[in-house]
Amino acid sequence: MSNYRTQLDAAKAKGQQQADAWNAAHPIGTRVIAYPDVRPEYDATAAAETRVVTTTRSTAWILGHGQPVVSVHGYAGGICLDHVDIDHDSPLGDGEILAHTLTVGNLARFDDWLDACGIYAKGYWENVDGKLAVTGLRIGAGADRVVARYGDTIIRRADGSFTVRTAVTS
Repeated sequence: MSNYRTQLDAAKAKGQQQADAWNAAHPIGTRVIAYPDVRPEYDATAAAETRVVTTTRSTAWILGHGQPVVSVHGYAGGICLDHVDIDHDSPLGDGEILAHTLTVGNLARFDDWLDACGIYAKGYWENVDGKLAVTGLRIGAGADRVVARYGDTIIRRADGSFTVRTAVTS
């Protein structure tokens, strides 16, 4: 057997052990904070823009090269377990699967995700200092629509509905 194959088999065995340990300790629906792109200790600004406060939607599994990953609500695909933290102080309540703070930097990404989910969303415009400016995101249509302004937390419930927790201003 080649050295590459030996290393690959070892990586897969180690990854499977990590996935099995995760699954034994954390059932589907576990409240987590996921960092799909970068962890905050490496780039705090980038991590804050892509951070997802959510719940898991799958058990962990390994990729072909042995990396253990898990799926979470609000992000397509798997996120490396090294980029997923258990959320002991979660803002999520019963029946809530995703909480995400809306910022100028993540508005487009969040809007694209809502579009991919088939949920109507568009920028929310208000008069700011005499000029029209986007100040948030309007989610949904009709009587069920909600408006989240920058700094507000958008909550997705298990039933597919959305609510907004208004940012506390001092």
